[in-house]
Amino acid sequence: MTTSIDRRHLLRLAGGGALGATALVVADLGAAPAQAAHRIIPPKEWGFAGWQAGGPPALDRSAITHFVIHYHGATGANVNGPQVPRKIDAGHKEDPDSSGILYNFVITQDGKIYGARGYRWKSGATHGANDYSIGVQLHIHGSTAPSSAALASLEWLYRHSHGALGAAHALKITGHNDHRSTSCPGGPLGRWVDGPGQELHREVAAELGDDGGSTPPPFPGADAFVIGRSHEAVRTLDEGLIAKGFANHHDGDGYQAGTTFTRYTRLNVQDFQQAQGWTGADADGYPGPETWRRLVG
Repeated sequence: MTTSIDRRHLLRLAGGGALGATALVVADLGAAPAQAAHRIIPPKEWGFAGWQAGGPPALDRSAITHFVIHYHGATGANVNGPQVPRKIDAGHKEDPDSSGILYNFVITQDGKIYGARGYRWKSGATHGANDYSIGVQLHIHGSTAPSSAALASLEWLYRHSHGALGAAHALKITGHNDHRSTSCPGGPLGRWVDGPGQELHREVAAELGDDGGSTPPPFPGADAFVIGRSHEAVRTLDEGLIAKGFANHHDGDGYQAGTTFTRYTRLNVQDFQQAQGWTGADADGYPGPETWRRLVG
C-alpha cells in the first residue's frame, strides 16, 4: 500500500513545527526511504561565536508584519555549508558597533536553513523596517537564479514563521528594495518575490482566514496624482512611502503623509520606482497600478 501527501499539505503541516526541530518525516510506504523535512540549524551547530556590542535587541513577535527577502550580492555567494553564516557573522562584526550577523535566517542553495537572530532577536538587515520584519537572506548573487531546494526552504520558513510568531495575519513578503533604495534582492530572486511570493502570501492569508490587508485598495487612477492636486489616495501613497523608507525628499520639516501630491511626493515615488530596477517612463515619479500595488499592498 502506498500513502502519498501533496506538497501544499506537507508544507501546511510542517509550518507549525517547533523551532530548530525536524518538522516532519513523510514516507512513501514501499517506496523510497523516509527523508527528514526541513529544519532550522541553530547557531550552536554552525559555530556561532557569540554577540558583540551588547547583543541585538529582543524581537517583539507581536509587531512582525513583514517577511523581507535579501540576497548576498558580494563575493562568496552561491556556496553552501556552515561557513556561510560564520563568514556573514564575521563580516558584520567588522563594524564594532554591530552585534553580529544581521539576518534572522540564512538559506543556502542546497536548501539548508541556518538560524541566526531567529525569532528571538530583532533583525538588523532592513534599515527602517527592522521593528516589524523578519530578515531572510538567500546566499546568492543578484544575477543567480535561486535553486528549487532554496525556494522550497524559503516557502517552508515563511509558513513556519507564522506558527513560531503566533501570527494571526499573513506576513507580507517583500524584497529589501521595497524598503530601501537598493538592488537587493536582485533580478531572479526579485521576480520570485513579486510573483510566486505574492501567490504564497495570498494562499497563507486564505488559510488563516485573513482578508485584512492582503488585497491593496484599488488604484485610484492617474488623475489622483497630479502635482498640486489633493486626493485622499495621496495619503495612502505617502503612508506606503514612509513605511518602506522612501521619504528622503521633503520641505525641511520631514516627509509626512498628506492629501496633496507635491514635487517631494514625486521624487520619493521616483526613488521607489528606481529601487525596483525601473527606468525611463516607468520611473517618472508618477504612480501607476504596479507602483501603487507595491507601495500600498
